[in-house]
Amino acid sequence: LLYHRYSAQPWTRDGQVRADVVKIAPRVGGYLVEVNVQDNQFVLQGEILFQIDPSSYQLAVDKAEVELAQAREDVEALEATVRAAKAMVKQRNAAVDSAKGKITEAQAGIESAKATTQEAESGVASARAFVAQVTALLEEAKREAERARRLADREAGSKETAEAKAAAVQAFHAQLDSANAGLQQAQATLAKTKAAQNEAQAKLVIAQNGLVEAEAGVITAVADRDQTRAYLGEAGEENVRLRSAKVQLEQAKLDLSWTTIYAPADGYVTNMDLLSGTFVSPGTPFALFVDAASFRVDGYFPETKLKHIQPGDRAVITLMGHPEQRLEGEVESIGFAINPPNLVETEG
Repeated sequence: LLYHRYSAQPWTRDGQVRADVVKIAPRVGGYLVEVNVQDNQFVLQGEILFQIDPSSYQLAVDKAEVELAQAREDVEALEATVRAAKAMVKQRNAAVDSAKGKITEAQAGIESAKATTQEAESGVASARAFVAQVTALLEEAKREAERARRLADREAGSKETAEAKAAAVQAFHAQLDSANAGLQQAQATLAKTKAAQNEAQAKLVIAQNGLVEAEAGVITAVADRDQTRAYLGEAGEENVRLRSAKVQLEQAKLDLSWTTIYAPADGYVTNMDLLSGTFVSPGTPFALFVDAASFRVDGYFPETKLKHIQPGDRAVITLMGHPEQRLEGEVESIGFAINPPNLVETEG
């Protein structure tokens, strides 16, 4: 019976009660303004254990909110600038189209002025030919009148004929005056048409210069638009300025939330010696927390007995301080190495 109990029901006195211990260390630094627990006090999960002064972290949140609002205003202003730059590009393109239209109009004006000038030159040439013709007829009439007068003076011809010839001379004088007036009018018309042609040519030059200026304006407007768009980056909420400001705000809120330290589970706060006003540093533990749901017993058995122990087996434990109280449990697992006291550091 003793052998059977020894082999089939292995037991050992070499056991330790263990539990998960959490080092309570703040993620942010500051002075403790609230200590809501005492050493070795049992607390429930989520209860507030400690409160670090949140004033500076609240200010950081307020500042981050202001910076986010400013970033949003900056992005909206840049978006408006981009829209204005796009409108300017359209305006400059319209100016180019207008300049091209003016060039076409000026070229049509030049062609019309050239045709009018040619017509006026033809009119001047015709008027000069008519003046020359009338002048020739006048000279002929003068010779005939002079001949008729001499014949009349010698009574070789009639006086009436001489007077008729003289009247013809006067008529040709009047016709010559009229022809000269027509020539002057034709020359004036030619000068006017040449002036109109020069004016049309000047308009063409102005329109061409306007086109060059408008095209340069398009290039400048496109460059301004592209530069503004590049400086803006992604529009809307995906803009890097807004995303950066949001990240800073979330980080500030996270830091603020870390000023309140909660119980991570049901358990006990121990090894605590703190008063309100103590300064705590990030990552530096100042208390320990024992998880009440993690108590277990580590038992050390000779390897010859391990073959009789399997996970899930029923186990009975008695504590040295309470030998009359039997605790029942089951085997969770078998370790692959041992960590006996006074041999390996086991703190924590």
